Amino acid sequence: MNDRIWVAGENCDLILKHPAHESLPLIGYRTPADALGPRIRIHYEVYWPDESETQTEPIEIRHLWFTVLVADPMLCPDGSWYPYSSREVRSRLNAILLEKKNIRLTTSAGTITGLYGTDHVVIDTIYAGAHTLEIHLSTRVLSDLPAVPIDMWLDEVGAESSAWGVAIWRAE
Repeated sequence: MNDRIWVAGENCDLILKHPAHESLPLIGYRTPADALGPRIRIHYEVYWPDESETQTEPIEIRHLWFTVLVADPMLCPDGSWYPYSSREVRSRLNAILLEKKNIRLTTSAGTITGLYGTDHVVIDTIYAGAHTLEIHLSTRVLSDLPAVPIDMWLDEVGAESSAWGVAIWRAE
């Protein structure tokens, strides 16, 4: 166990969490040509039920994608050495993702809760000295799109926030 305090955007890029497991700080994959650095992509889809289903309304879902680096050794964004081996990162990541629900993702912008990990969750790209893991999490069925930028994520529902399915977003 590492006693280090992890802060997304300072000594790691992302922190993946589940109540049953220790938090996993992750290092985002950076490409030299991209000055903006690692990011989270959100993909919004609407599925129309086929005629055999009883549901007649469209099904809305948001998918979150992000890519992390797994290598031995790795540097954290603050220049310190990342303390976990590739094997330990994979083991801890698998434990969190196998929970399949109630996953939390923290970035420097805040935290999104209530994420699911089902179907195709990880794409592993193998390089000579490292791997990248493109991780896919979902908010499942949702009813509204946040009206504010992604950097307004919150941990809990409050007077100035709105539920986005089981994900929580600040409303300004």
